[in-house]
Amino acid sequence: MHRPRSLWILATLLMALGAPAVAATEHDAARLMQRGDFAEAAQAYAALVQQNPKSLRLRLELADALAKDRQWQQAIAEYQAVLKLAPDNIEALLGLATVHRWRGHLPEARQTYGQARTLAPNDPAATLGLAAVAALDHDQRGARAFYDHAERRWPGNDEVRQAAYDFRRQVNPRVYVYYEDDLSFRTEIGGVSVPLLAREELGAEYQKETRFAYLTGVETYARSDAKLLYTHFFGLNHALDFSARQSEYTYPVLPTAFAAIDSFQEYRLRYSMPIVPEQVVAVRYTARPTTLLNRQDFVAHKIEAELVSQWLPRIQTTVGAGWLRDLDENAVTISDMTSQGLLKLGFQYDITNRLDVSGRFITNPDLDSSVNSTTIVQAGYSFTGSFGLLVRARFDDYKSGDDQNSAYAALRYTPSSHLWSEVGVKRVQRGSESGFYPLVSAVWRF
Repeated sequence: MHRPRSLWILATLLMALGAPAVAATEHDAARLMQRGDFAEAAQAYAALVQQNPKSLRLRLELADALAKDRQWQQAIAEYQAVLKLAPDNIEALLGLATVHRWRGHLPEARQTYGQARTLAPNDPAATLGLAAVAALDHDQRGARAFYDHAERRWPGNDEVRQAAYDFRRQVNPRVYVYYEDDLSFRTEIGGVSVPLLAREELGAEYQKETRFAYLTGVETYARSDAKLLYTHFFGLNHALDFSARQSEYTYPVLPTAFAAIDSFQEYRLRYSMPIVPEQVVAVRYTARPTTLLNRQDFVAHKIEAELVSQWLPRIQTTVGAGWLRDLDENAVTISDMTSQGLLKLGFQYDITNRLDVSGRFITNPDLDSSVNSTTIVQAGYSFTGSFGLLVRARFDDYKSGDDQNSAYAALRYTPSSHLWSEVGVKRVQRGSESGFYPLVSAVWRF
């Protein structure tokens, strides 16, 4: 008589105990999402989905966590699983479209946002998604039309207002400054960039670089550059760049070397295009008519090509090669030209959504014939959306004299869509000489 009742009481107790456990797991998963621990949140939601495979809400939460953790294929599979159960689910369509956009698959993103907009015309999310796709594709006119429509359609919506505001900051004119000091050089840069029409950008830049004898600190020369830049964007990672530079050298004491430069003009053309969204190829040609202090002239030529590959959502590599034809640094006649091959290698690994490491190796860095190669390894960490930390190690292999190495640490501060800034200090060692030097960089968008 009492046994069935005892079993019923036990079952009731187990169910009562079990319900809070599931709720606590959901609560923990949501808290992990809020903290930005998307991988752990995805694991928690995956366990919940196994317990409740027909729950659309949990499956959407899982898909969102996977997407934010850049597990894009798994996220797509989860969104599609929801759409199989509920073909008109707006959240799944919006999530799927956003993953396509983040991957750079813009036609798929545009199509999916369009489906969501048709099904939910009163929801601004799809219109904002279409605007973001147009902006990413460098179709500024199309993006502006979407944002203008969204502001008219939803005038009191804070998300719409903020998205439109951020977009306008990105396409407004910007000015930038850069200052770096060192044992061997000092660099000062100032410039402005102005968007033109729908897919063009025009810029002007002034740079002064001063070189020093690192053992004595005595200035050896200063170079002043005036530069014009033009870019036409065909789409995402698809652009044609042209720049023209006039450079003048001044010397405290006139050098006696035959190859000492008085001035040069530089004309550079670069074309980049995606083979597939995950692989972008770029080629660049540089011509540099140069006048020596002895008034003799020659033309240097440089051809470069590189391939940037996104192998995994968190791993990117760069492989490049090139050819340089230039006057030998020990030339005694204008016919003493030399040819050399160039190599460029790089990688970036986003360990988490906050932490990334990257590296780069390049031979004969641009405009620096005194260096054989430069190697840079750096790591960045984002504390919040406004603050980040950058650390960098650099090694310069000089053709003559001692090699140089430096360690750099900086704080990046981006309080709004108007301002990007970086302030840091580096310790430089070259031979027996060493010291601490500043680096400051800032971009202001109107």
